[in-house]
Amino acid sequence: MSKTKSTPLEINLKNLEDAISHYQRENVMYLLKNGVLSGLGDEELASIRRRLVSLRSTEIMDFLSRQKEFFTADMIQLDFGVFQNKKFIQEVLEKYNRKFNLSAESECKKLFTLACSVDDGKMIQQLIRQKKATDCYPMIGAASMPVFKQITLITPGIIHDDQRVDLYLAACLSGDYEEKLAFMLENKIDFFLKNTAGKNVIDLMEERLRSYKYSNDKKGRLQKLQEEQALKLLKKTESDNEQGSGKRFLSKKLIIIIIICVIAAAVIGAVAGYLHQNNSTSAESSEDLSVEEEVTDSSY
Repeated sequence: MSKTKSTPLEINLKNLEDAISHYQRENVMYLLKNGVLSGLGDEELASIRRRLVSLRSTEIMDFLSRQKEFFTADMIQLDFGVFQNKKFIQEVLEKYNRKFNLSAESECKKLFTLACSVDDGKMIQQLIRQKKATDCYPMIGAASMPVFKQITLITPGIIHDDQRVDLYLAACLSGDYEEKLAFMLENKIDFFLKNTAGKNVIDLMEERLRSYKYSNDKKGRLQKLQEEQALKLLKKTESDNEQGSGKRFLSKKLIIIIIICVIAAAVIGAVAGYLHQNNSTSAESSEDLSVEEEVTDSSY
């Protein structure tokens, strides 16, 4: 009994869409390699590429990376509540980072937001080093630690003080606020900086606790308790810093006093020595004069 040969897939978008819908990755690759994307308009191509990414296939991504079109943040936007999606897009950002057009500020902002969502510190690092998407920097306050640690790259002058304070506030409102505050302390980041309204993160936390309407359920009560604990830690840290600054000031003052005393003692010693030397010289001169007078008197 002879075997019937399977009929090759016709190269058209309908078959491609069917293959994507049924997660038939081999059929998708066959259609792609045979030019099914040729001649598509920009919008249609963008829509198809988003669906192709959802298959989470490295082979398909390799194929797309060899095409002339840039990758975009919209193209790789998946449901990041699904761990596999989040992990896959982390790998895409790392492996194909040069396929993204970082010359467009609007695209950089989308990438920054997406990188925060998937905990990709490397893309955030790349964008900050190039001073891209600066309006998005406060987002890292609420992000995971791999992203938050890039705060050390935000040097003075890159963003306004108001944005910095917003970043610090977001960090204090996050579930891992203790780790973030410890990291900033370790790296000597002044998170008690004041904004243009003259308020620091403690002021803003106090205002929030007075005015924010927490939900009247377990989640709301836990959220309020966490923020109260964060505020308590902030106040303790501020108090410790002030006491430490006071001790350092006293130490510096004591050192200055000691230096002044040493200099004064040296000056007094020098003056006393000078006076003693002059007195000795005067006494010797007087003795010489007396001897001369005695010699003169005896000669008479």
